[in-house]
Formats: sequence, structure tokens, C-alpha cells
Amino acid sequence: MTVSGMHTQPPASAALRGFVTVDGCRLHYIRQGQGPAVVMLHASPCSAKVMSDLQARWGAEFTTIAFDLPGFGLSQSPDGVITIPVLAEMIVGGMRALGIEQAALYGRHTGASVCLDIALNHPGMVSMLLTDGLPIFAAPYTEERLAQYLPPIESRWDGGHLTWAYFRYREQHMFWPWDYSVIAHRADADLPDVQFLHRGAVELLEAAETYAQTYQAAFRYETLPLVDKVEVPVFWGNRPGDSQFKTIPRYPAGAPIHVVDRDPEIALEEELALLRLHPAVGDVPQFQSGFAASSLPMRLEDYIETRHGCVRAIGIGLQHGGVPLIYLHDLPGGIDLHLEEIELLAQNRPVLAFELAGNGESYVSSAPGNALWLDQIDDVIAQLGWARVELFAHGTSAGLALDYALKHPANVAGVILRSPPILSAEERALFRTGYAPDITPSEDGGYLLRLWHHLRDQELWYPHFRRDHASRRTTPPRIDPAWLTRRAVTLLKQPEHYAPIWQAVFDQDVAAALGAVTVPVHVIVDPSDIFAGTSASHASGSTPAAISE
Repeated sequence: MTVSGMHTQPPASAALRGFVTVDGCRLHYIRQGQGPAVVMLHASPCSAKVMSDLQARWGAEFTTIAFDLPGFGLSQSPDGVITIPVLAEMIVGGMRALGIEQAALYGRHTGASVCLDIALNHPGMVSMLLTDGLPIFAAPYTEERLAQYLPPIESRWDGGHLTWAYFRYREQHMFWPWDYSVIAHRADADLPDVQFLHRGAVELLEAAETYAQTYQAAFRYETLPLVDKVEVPVFWGNRPGDSQFKTIPRYPAGAPIHVVDRDPEIALEEELALLRLHPAVGDVPQFQSGFAASSLPMRLEDYIETRHGCVRAIGIGLQHGGVPLIYLHDLPGGIDLHLEEIELLAQNRPVLAFELAGNGESYVSSAPGNALWLDQIDDVIAQLGWARVELFAHGTSAGLALDYALKHPANVAGVILRSPPILSAEERALFRTGYAPDITPSEDGGYLLRLWHHLRDQELWYPHFRRDHASRRTTPPRIDPAWLTRRAVTLLKQPEHYAPIWQAVFDQDVAAALGAVTVPVHVIVDPSDIFAGTSASHASGSTPAAISE
């Protein structure tokens, strides 16, 4: 197995994120704490984010590393049939890439099966095994039953797949299996709060194309015959209210079963006490972003530390010569929505794109805005050691790019603006108060449709809230459901920042900044962009193609 990756170690109180590559597949992980290593694997259909409460507590004593299982979160899915042994070998590769010689393993449901396989086949790398609901089934699932349980998630023009995902995830906390909504299958569990349900729904949508392949592996893996073959210290954890709690009688006599409390806060303390019994040996290597390496590869995706938290970044063409380009994504938004344009711009020069705090996978505890983003641009450029850069701002990040150029003219070779929102004071005042809907998660799931039709209507009218014949847009609308879903998933990762970021955009007087900036500015316009009409009179080009030449 071939592996590559950077070694990492965060401050005890901070959660850091990173990627390693195993057999050509990118694995994403979240790391928190200091001390002996604990590797944590989540249930389906979630991601490592579900482990955040445990990592925050356990990180006081352990280096916790929660991987996104392949096919979930930001981890790529491997080619071929996905089985628990395949997943296990990829996680082992990830551990080796991070320089982890030994770890305690903690897994829930699908993650528990993967941990079991690792413990059986790589016992020297495992100090102990602690499961939370090892999947045990009375009878194998048939192909027909798996197809019923794991239906395809297909994007719909009306956004109905968003609410389906939300209520599908909600249903699994009310009935087990989720699609057997009869009293005999009623779950003995508390319904999670709306933030928990929102996170799960977004993770399901994020993995729409791959979730079934990884999820089905847990149903095909027979765990019960393997329980008494584990040679490392093991605790088969189960909790009241969990779908696997009723399987306790199926375990072999004498199996070390440990029932934890129904209350998650109490349970995590009980599990922590078990982890203390058999800590892993060996030091965990220090944290270092891939972007901190002395020599960068041509292409790299990782996180960069800034004074306002880690930002997810992608660098392309990093070994090219020429003036480097910093790519600023549309606001609110994320880099995944612009990969084709980033690739085009990087044909003959180094390009670095990163997600500004409050967008995509760059999380922040304070309110995002221009002052914070300017600091992050500074920190990213400093990390790469670039003395002079060019800035490319897609759409609504124009004000930010111009503001940076005004503050650091000696460090900015030029600014390229794609369809910037050049608005009058009256337009900005109008848009600040009513342009973006509130998409705070709500129990009825209605916020999902508010976002969907906001995105769709922006393509059909300008401004989108004036739905009359005079406001109809005449360019072909970008309303393909798959494309709108990509946008929605990106924006739903931090819904609390959606409307405030729009307000921050409209606080920027792009027209005034254009008149004040002293570095060269090149404005290009794509007629399909939302604010193309406001910037057409300033345009010096119509596509980004010429910029890459």
C-alpha cells in the first residue's frame, strides 16, 4: 500500500484538519488534542464531524484523529467494490501516513466494523478496541433489501431531495430500520436537536453519489463470528436507545460488553475512562500543513492555519513560474464551485484558492467579514512565502480583492474581477436588508426550500425578488438540479453565516474602490453571472481564458 501525507499535531484546545493520500485516494481527518493516539471512525451516513463533542473532551488527554470514511465527508471513494476490509486497509494507510505507530480504536456502527477489522489484521497497531454499537444482524440483508434501504439520491428540479434527505435522516432516529415506520420498529431514543439533524442531512447530501457503496459494506460484513477472535483489549460498547442495543444477547458468553449511559455527556465520560485503561504507545508526530513543506507538489489540497482558524485550500500549478494568483471565491460560497475556472487559470502559473472563514469547510467562531478575511489573505500569502501576487475575485468577492489591493499595493501586481457587483448606494441599501433569506435550520425543514428557490430565482430574475416580466433574465439559466445541489450543499455547511455574508458583500462600495485603487485592474464579464449587468460598462474582457494564457 502506498501512502503519503504530512505529520500533524494541533494545540490541545484546537481542532485542525488535514488530508493524507492512500493508494491515490484522498482521506480527510479532523485532529484535536495531545497525548496517546485515539483513532475515531464514524457511523453511516455521517462524517467525522459527528465526533466533535468527543474530540473536544477526549483531546484533553489524547491526540484524537477522526477520519471521514471513504465515500463520506471529504474523503474520496476508492474504485471497485467497497468492503469493510477495503475501508480498514485505507484507514491503516492513513494512520501510517500520519506516522501513528499505535492507537486506541473507537468506532460507531460502520466505523466499529472497520475498527474490528483493523484490530484483527493489524493488532500491533492497536492498543485497544472500543465500539459503540457494533453492527450485528439477525439475518443477512438481500440485494433487494439493500436497494430499498439505500435508495439513490437524485437531484430534483423543485429541491424536494433536500427535504427528503433531512427527513430521511430524522426518520432513522424514530424507526429502525428507517423505512419500517410501524410501532414494532419504533426507536427507543430521543430525537436529536435540529442542528444535529441538519448536519446529518447535509452529510447525506454531500455523499449522495457514494453513500450507498460505503454504507452497504457494514451490512455485508459478518461481525458476530469475529467477536471472540480479537486479541487486543476490547470493550463492546452499547447504549440504551441505539439500534444495536437489542443485539447484546447475541454476543458470545463472556464477551466484555460495556453498557454506557443513555445520556451522551455521561457516556463520553464513561468511554473516556475505558480509553485510559490501555493507552497507545509511541509519540504522535507534530502537525504541519502540506503547504508548510519546503517543496510543494504541482497540486495540493490541505488546510492552512490563519490567525482566525484553519482554511481549506487548493493549490494548482504550484511549480509553475510567474506571478502567483490568489483566487477568491464567490461570497458566500466555496472553492468546490469554481474548480474548472481555477484549473484554467493555473495552466501556466501557480494558483492558490482557499475558502474564506464562514464559507464551506473554513469554520470560524466569530462573525466573518472583510477585516477577518483580509487577515486570512495575509496569512495565506505569508505561509506560501509569496512576496507579490495577483488577485482574482469571482463575483461578490470583488470588494474584498480591491480592499486588499488598497491596503497592500506594493504586494499586489494586479486585480482581476469577474462580473463584480458594481452597485449604487441605493441598490446596496436595498439589497442589504432583503436580498438573502434566513436559512437557519428549522424543524420543519422549510429553510432548505427557501435556499433552493433563492438560488434558482437568482438565475431567473434580477434582482431575484422582483419577479415581474421586466426583471426576467435573458441568459440561459444555470438551474440544472445537480449544479444547484452542489451550491446548496456548500452553502448549507454554515447556514448561520449565509445572510450575514451577503450583507457584508453589500457593505462594499465596489465602484468607489475601483476609483481609488492604484494597481492595474482587469474586469471580465460572463453574461450568465448574476451581477454581469452591473459591471458590463467596466469590462475589458468576456472570459477568463485570456487571463490564463
